[in-house]
Amino acid sequence: MIELINVNKNIKGKEVLSDINYKFKEGKIYLVTGHNGSGKTMLLRLLCGLLTPNSGEVKVSNNISYGVIIEKPSFIDRESALYNLKYLADINKKIGIEEITETLKDVNLFDKRKDKVKTFSLGMKQRLAIAQALMEDPQVLLLDEPFNALDDENYIRVLDLLKREKEKNKLIVIAAHGIIDNKEELIDEEIRLSNGKIVETLEL
Repeated sequence: MIELINVNKNIKGKEVLSDINYKFKEGKIYLVTGHNGSGKTMLLRLLCGLLTPNSGEVKVSNNISYGVIIEKPSFIDRESALYNLKYLADINKKIGIEEITETLKDVNLFDKRKDKVKTFSLGMKQRLAIAQALMEDPQVLLLDEPFNALDDENYIRVLDLLKREKEKNKLIVIAAHGIIDNKEELIDEEIRLSNGKIVETLEL
């Protein structure tokens, strides 16, 4: 569980989040919507500790692990998809080649695992980013625009993956400014941001 209590965040004198109060619970998928600049990405950064608030409190359950996609994913383009995931996995040493391979299958990239990332389309890079977020089986997933550049087949595949992760009692927060098809089948609560403030919340 992650709870934001009276959270405010300023960057270079500009207020980017104001008076945010919200409780995010395990076993639910939250959708954060709003126009560009509304504060969606900043909210995700606060949730995983990449930013700290200027005032207020972010309360986090003990020993939470995160899988994160925030803004444009960066990979070593001259290396293969498999190399990139192994490189990242070696940081925490939680998983081995078996888990990496299974995750590549999940995102439909197993057949391209030895191809250099520089040859990948935007949609393939997006799926590789989703793979790195999922592969260590984190308790919390924070996904900024995870459906960008996905074709219909892989969009459905990723939706199914997120449903699977929810069934594992994970906390999932998706930030998106566009429309998610059939979002009622996936999303439990929608949080609408405007100018750094929560202006509406909906249970779906």
